[in-house]
Amino acid sequence: MNKKIIKAVITLVSKNKECYLIHSKKITDLLKKYNIKNIETNKLSSLVKDIFININLKNFEKIKLNFKSKDFEGSDLCIQENVFRKKKIVACDMDKTAICIETIDLIGKKILKNNLISELTLKAMNGTVNFDRSIIERTKILKGIPIEEINNIIGHIKLTKDVDTVIKTMNKNGCHTMLISGGYDLIANVIGKRIGFKEIISNKPISKNGILTGELKGNIINGKGKLNFLKNTIEARNANQNDTLAIGDGQNDIDMIKFASMGISWKGYPKVNKVANALANYSFKSILYFQGYSDKDIII
Repeated sequence: MNKKIIKAVITLVSKNKECYLIHSKKITDLLKKYNIKNIETNKLSSLVKDIFININLKNFEKIKLNFKSKDFEGSDLCIQENVFRKKKIVACDMDKTAICIETIDLIGKKILKNNLISELTLKAMNGTVNFDRSIIERTKILKGIPIEEINNIIGHIKLTKDVDTVIKTMNKNGCHTMLISGGYDLIANVIGKRIGFKEIISNKPISKNGILTGELKGNIINGKGKLNFLKNTIEARNANQNDTLAIGDGQNDIDMIKFASMGISWKGYPKVNKVANALANYSFKSILYFQGYSDKDIII
């Protein structure tokens, strides 16, 4: 099976010219090492290019692993089969992915003035504490907080650079874009609409008379929950697994990242990096470049 030859594409997205030149050379050296000939190169942007190759599965996996090493710090890299590149369904995490912070942590910092929540969040995201238990405990801590106070801090939330550009471009090209968050709908609905996601899924904290009760309504949006929403969307839209892309950073994103035909870790924890098809640490637009979009295709 490992001797099977597939048509593949390597995408290099560099943060500056120095990294672009150094990493282009490293890729060339890698291809020579495995006796792989570069069939064709296509520039997608000034510091972005596709490299098309024929490669066996064994070397394909070796190169994929190599691209996750520190040898390529300063660039986002992806190797994939050169089929089904442009996706029809995108599932994107919110906290520390679509936005630059953990929103539940922000509530703790700005309203409760303590780090209890952020400590629980860190343990949940790196997988040392069960997510369900963590979100239940974090929600209990919020008991008594007026919803109005949470609404007031949404303005402090900074979007990840170019996330709106990515989602606008995907929407324009007929993609179903989903924000799937383990955070709260009070914030996710505002953020999701601001960015332009077509669908927004998140946890629902219960409130009475405008005050949080410390409880959640319905099923918890955990890792399995995120995956189930992705699978249900595939079925509802008569799509298939090849049409899917998932991006996230934490433990509760692993299931959907492993399932999607293109799973991307955005500045992710080690456990997420391990299972992802590709890592993106420098440009959110790498999500578009990995799919073969060039600058002329991208909507600013």
